[in-house]
Amino acid sequence: MRNLKNDFAASFMKMLKSKPLENITVTDIVNDCKVSRQAFYYHFDDIYGIVGWIYALETEKALHNHMNLDSWQIGCCNLLKWLRENRPLVIHTHISVQREYIENFMNRVLFDYILPVVEAQPDARYAEKSQKEFITRFLTMAFNAAAIDWIHTGMKEEPEEIAKSIAMLVEGDISKALASIKLCNLHNFA
Repeated sequence: MRNLKNDFAASFMKMLKSKPLENITVTDIVNDCKVSRQAFYYHFDDIYGIVGWIYALETEKALHNHMNLDSWQIGCCNLLKWLRENRPLVIHTHISVQREYIENFMNRVLFDYILPVVEAQPDARYAEKSQKEFITRFLTMAFNAAAIDWIHTGMKEEPEEIAKSIAMLVEGDISKALASIKLCNLHNFA
């Protein structure tokens, strides 16, 4: 059975090699896929819906099985490699007028992957939900800022180097933050 979402995404990615994101239309995609506009709108609200779906799908692939403190760096590296391999998509969405949409989307997606890493730490049980979410938001924004800066400067550094640099900055910070929260919370209850 034909998977139209994959067909639409493949058509979109093919078109990105020859024209900017803002010049790709739903009509272009449905004509290339030989389906109706209605079929497109059944799956996506607009072109940015495809972009979001592609980013979500590839983030899932990159981070799957790496949602723990021991292997998150591998997932981070996988995601950066995918970004580099799909430079046309990344560059076009980065420079498009909808850049903020993509950044917000990536913040939401990454948050969902980082939160279980935070919650799996032994001292997480002493932290309130809002405290764990704050740590997660901080780490999500830090990763996104590093990735966006890397994209903005042309993706020159190797993904492994970026992932290693991020790891050096955050390694131990989750545990340290949760330990501080534990002490603070236990002190407040005493």
